Amino acid sequence: MAGITPERQAVRSYAPKAAALAPMHALGFTAGLVAPARGIIRGTSALVALSGDAPNAVVIKPEVFQHIGFTPMESAERVYPSSLMGVIAAVRQAFFDARYYALDQADYQQNPQARPRPEFNPALAALAPAADRKQLVAVEPGSVLMADRAARIARELGLDFCLIASGQEWRRPDLAQATGAAFIVPLDFPELPSLPDEDDWEQVQLDSLRAWDWAPENAAVLRQRGLEIALTTWGLADKKKFRPNLRRALDRGLAEVDALAALTTVPAKLCGVASQLGTLEPGKLAYLTVVEGGSYFDPEAKVREVWIDGRVYPVPGEERGAAQAGASQSRTAAANKPKPAKAAADNPGERRRALQKTRLARSPLEGRGPLAEPKAILIEQATVWTCGPEDRLEDADVLFVGGKVKAVGKGLSRLSPDGDPLLVIDGRGRHVTPGLIDAHSHTAILGAVNESSLPSTAMVRIRDVVNSETANLRRQLAGGVTLVNLFHGSANPIGGQSCIIKLRDGAGPEDLVFDAAPPGIKFALGENVKQSGWGDRFVTRFPQTRMGVRTLIANRFIAAREYLARREQASGRSALPPRRDLELEALGEVLQGRRWIHCHAYRQDEILMLIRLMEGFGVRIGSFEHALEGYKVADEIARHGAAGSTFSDWWAYKFEVYDAIPYNGSLMRDRGVLVSFNSDSSELARRLYTEAAKAVKYGGMPEVEALRLVTLNPAKHLHLDARVGSLEPGKDADFALWSHSPLDSRTVCLQTWIEGKKYFDREQEAGRAAQLQAERAALLARAQKLAKLASGGGATSEEAKNSFFRVALEHEFDGCDRRELEE
Repeated sequence: MAGITPERQAVRSYAPKAAALAPMHALGFTAGLVAPARGIIRGTSALVALSGDAPNAVVIKPEVFQHIGFTPMESAERVYPSSLMGVIAAVRQAFFDARYYALDQADYQQNPQARPRPEFNPALAALAPAADRKQLVAVEPGSVLMADRAARIARELGLDFCLIASGQEWRRPDLAQATGAAFIVPLDFPELPSLPDEDDWEQVQLDSLRAWDWAPENAAVLRQRGLEIALTTWGLADKKKFRPNLRRALDRGLAEVDALAALTTVPAKLCGVASQLGTLEPGKLAYLTVVEGGSYFDPEAKVREVWIDGRVYPVPGEERGAAQAGASQSRTAAANKPKPAKAAADNPGERRRALQKTRLARSPLEGRGPLAEPKAILIEQATVWTCGPEDRLEDADVLFVGGKVKAVGKGLSRLSPDGDPLLVIDGRGRHVTPGLIDAHSHTAILGAVNESSLPSTAMVRIRDVVNSETANLRRQLAGGVTLVNLFHGSANPIGGQSCIIKLRDGAGPEDLVFDAAPPGIKFALGENVKQSGWGDRFVTRFPQTRMGVRTLIANRFIAAREYLARREQASGRSALPPRRDLELEALGEVLQGRRWIHCHAYRQDEILMLIRLMEGFGVRIGSFEHALEGYKVADEIARHGAAGSTFSDWWAYKFEVYDAIPYNGSLMRDRGVLVSFNSDSSELARRLYTEAAKAVKYGGMPEVEALRLVTLNPAKHLHLDARVGSLEPGKDADFALWSHSPLDSRTVCLQTWIEGKKYFDREQEAGRAAQLQAERAALLARAQKLAKLASGGGATSEEAKNSFFRVALEHEFDGCDRRELEE
């Protein structure tokens, strides 16, 4: 695994440099943490005195944190892990391996004559203190959702941890608070750029303006949530900006007492040196900062000198100023009288500060979450597409109570069974359907949808990278979608573990996950997995042929079968069990019938190959995804018991789909295959109902059967039909209200409900859009005014522009059809 180097020690490479120390002295810092900056499990940091002594003399604590970063390794060759989900899987496996390594070594020490000596592994040995909770782990997650995931992974692995703030915690302070962690907070704020033309400001996105306006408040947000913070200069290219940025943080609500603690006692506690540093007490180290002209937090006050290990380090400039002041004592009092301060109205700096003291940006969480949560709902006199045994009912009622379907029929009572208040919806002229289900999606995944480095990545989990903040959730709710199946991409024969979510917009990633769903895993066949058309660099990863694909899959299942056998043999014995292997563990669940295969496949020969191969292992395939030649082998698919989740009418977009026909779905259904239509596209998912309508045109499918292609049938092939997919008593109250028939090209979705809670209402969308437009206009006006007040009209460096326009990880693909990234 690339980037896993816990044995690296920053203390071994640290060498003090005067040019780096002087700016830190000017800010009043006397000690600092030297940390490894690259990699995934990066190694240990060291706490050093910021003096110019010999490297060994300045070390206060040689090993402080084990550092972890959630950034995939960049390499000309694709190395594992190359995706965010792969990084998390690699971290999980590394800590399991570290614990196993310790057990293996201990077992050998007890029985050195009875078994071979295990290999020495310096990386796993170095990880042992963190794995045993003897060393704090500092995780740099890179985004607020990954902070939530980092905390969950740390708790899963039993680690003590703190987090490096991404500056984005204001987006989901509830998730930051739930971590319960201390945060190390950089004060690196986006700067307004200098744009070449006034019209260029119109291209600035609301999210960029929000990120700029919220940034100074991030530290205060964390403290208001009861979290400990330590402040750091890390991330600042120009260290001189630290104190001005700290002043902006104070203006935005960070208390001075909290800021002082964040520079003294909290970092001392986190670094495990509270008995030596952090406060002025007898017996502690003589590390002091001397400020003249007011408090350290006064922007006009100057750091005069710092004391480190009892020695003074004057700050250049201040010493000269003091000498000049002493030499001028003979001047008259009038000459020494300070000049009147420039009026704030005439001082551009003060005017900028005054403009930025208050925040204009709203929270991204405003307007999200359930719009209504009645205990009971009655829709009267609507056309009800039950998608169940009753098919479609005209002029019918539906009663929902407690998030479930209570009754469907005519003339239902307006009295709630439990006497709770009843919300009555007039359904005359309207149509009610179950919530639509997208059985193949990549719409809410953080980072890359593929871990494409290895041919088998069964250890990676989409659940680790669910994106609850993407705008695609709301867009798809507006199309009546309530549940989606998130798949790993199709870059390898054995991909990652899938995750089914309900579109509970406003909830966190874990609260989107539909836990009632049985686990699944993505497989793939064909051009993608043998890297056809990927270019000349991608000709070395096995397999490169279709026959190699079969061999690889067979090889991994044989390995999984042997893995299960070894674990079974070791169970109940005192002997050391086999090492836990997350890849083989997932494939073992497939062999045990506890995880379903969903396989990307186009060609008939490959479909038949996988059916025969899996039957040889006693495995039933859950579904063939796309299956555009499924009509050629429909009898074999039906006999095996797999579903076919296909496109309505896609064809000829690459060579292996030239034989696709729009009648594929109807023909497979006629031969007994359970058929569903999916989007495989963040954009197309908004119009799944029109995809279903195409089955009526191509193949003459009955209308209710056509709607089942995006409701009950995907629920069945995902093994969720006991909970969702039709409007039947006892099932979840997931439904959509339509202006016309859901198969009518004129129809629009009016409301979307999940478990009896309203998440979309078209009537409220105009007001929401107006609010967002007004917010953007106010932020844009302030930004333009501040840019004019700035010398030079704003930051001109590419780094500053990139910082301002940097898109949050959560919104990286909001304007992108993610299917393009799957192929």
